[in-house]
Amino acid sequence: MRPISISDQTLLTPAARSAAFRQKLEAARKLDHLGLNAVEMPKLSDQEADMLLMRSLCSTVKRGALACQTGLTVPDVQRAWEAVKGAYHPRLIVTMPLTAAQLEYICHLKPPKALERIGELTAAAKALCEDVEFVCGDITRAELPYALDAIKAAIGAGANRVTLEDAAGLSLPEEIAALVKEARKTVGENVILSVRCGNDLGMAISCAVAALQAGADEIKTAYNDENSLSAAQMARLLRARGADLQLECPLDITRVDRTAGELDALLTAAPGKVMPVVSSAPQDAPALAAEANAEALSQAIRSLGYELDEDDMAHAREAVERESRGRELNRAELEAIVLSAAQQVPPTYRLKNYLVNSGNTITPTAHVTLDKRGEALSGLCAGDGPIDAAFLAIEQIIGRHYEMDDFQIAAVTQNREAMGDALVKLRHGGKVFAGKGISTDIIGAAIRAYLNALNKIAYEEKTV
Repeated sequence: MRPISISDQTLLTPAARSAAFRQKLEAARKLDHLGLNAVEMPKLSDQEADMLLMRSLCSTVKRGALACQTGLTVPDVQRAWEAVKGAYHPRLIVTMPLTAAQLEYICHLKPPKALERIGELTAAAKALCEDVEFVCGDITRAELPYALDAIKAAIGAGANRVTLEDAAGLSLPEEIAALVKEARKTVGENVILSVRCGNDLGMAISCAVAALQAGADEIKTAYNDENSLSAAQMARLLRARGADLQLECPLDITRVDRTAGELDALLTAAPGKVMPVVSSAPQDAPALAAEANAEALSQAIRSLGYELDEDDMAHAREAVERESRGRELNRAELEAIVLSAAQQVPPTYRLKNYLVNSGNTITPTAHVTLDKRGEALSGLCAGDGPIDAAFLAIEQIIGRHYEMDDFQIAAVTQNREAMGDALVKLRHGGKVFAGKGISTDIIGAAIRAYLNALNKIAYEEKTV
């Protein structure tokens, strides 16, 4: 049996690019649990926001590599490395189109100069990162001798992976097979050879089989992209014909289809919305019994489709103990708690306690105490309402005011003990930072959502 691997490009798709911060993190977590070789990210565009996302992904993607595209200049390579260097398995991806038209239009380079740039970028990446991939963009429409020269330039500069990209998606299986055989002669046996098969003709899976039979080591996939091969298609292939093709892969083929539905719901959900669980069980069905132990909680969370690491499980357990108050939780309530407690940035501020006085004959006041790295800080303010007073008390503590872009509260369930799901969006530096909070006390939910957003700002600034 010959081992092969799958790398995923879901987070490069338009649906993922427009998703909210929290949804991208959750999508990456789900992808990482599939046994993929790598989860790929696009080139940094909005430097501050993308850096914050990448830092968070570094602790989220653990099993496979976290790969970041570098851009077309050496400073771009350095910025990509700053973003990904904290990952468990960092990878830098140097991508260059190989057709003369795209080199002129995208890179403003003539073909000979592009070869020099490929070597320069790859060498810069290799000096920073041991794992460097070179992607031959649009290779199926390029002149083959030039494409092979580009591959040689990248390997000579240190690339240990080469990807052949059929961007047009118009190739036939036999054409892909011939290209892979030529590339294999060039890269040798010590370089990983990967193929991204376009699906414009609906033949991506056939091209993938042809590529693997011709000697490719890896296939690129993406969910939610009709022009790409999906991991679900590869899983079906491996399940049905993997033994016949003498191929083995660490891809978790039993989980792939479920993940497809979860990612579809996740990446098409509105930012800030609680993402639905893909399950046949009703949302008001019991999920966690009162006084459940840690093992029962872990099993209940896994039944929702979530696999949390030790830190996130500890955060979820703390939140469940705080919010359940010894009562049974249904599926919607448990998932809302998990989404609000797990996969967050390291907190600068933690809520210790709050006391709110409000009524129709007094001015609402709030006394809030936060913990900032072991130091207790308190604020006392009056406001137009109890939530406004609480937010003003927090601002008094941090000594900063942030414009509130949005504030929403919704009930997770419809009983008298319903949990409140709060969304706070704070605007800072031209960007919006969203935070979520969950509690049976809507004021508590609002405070936790505000702190969630504030901690994201503090994590990026490192100065708040």
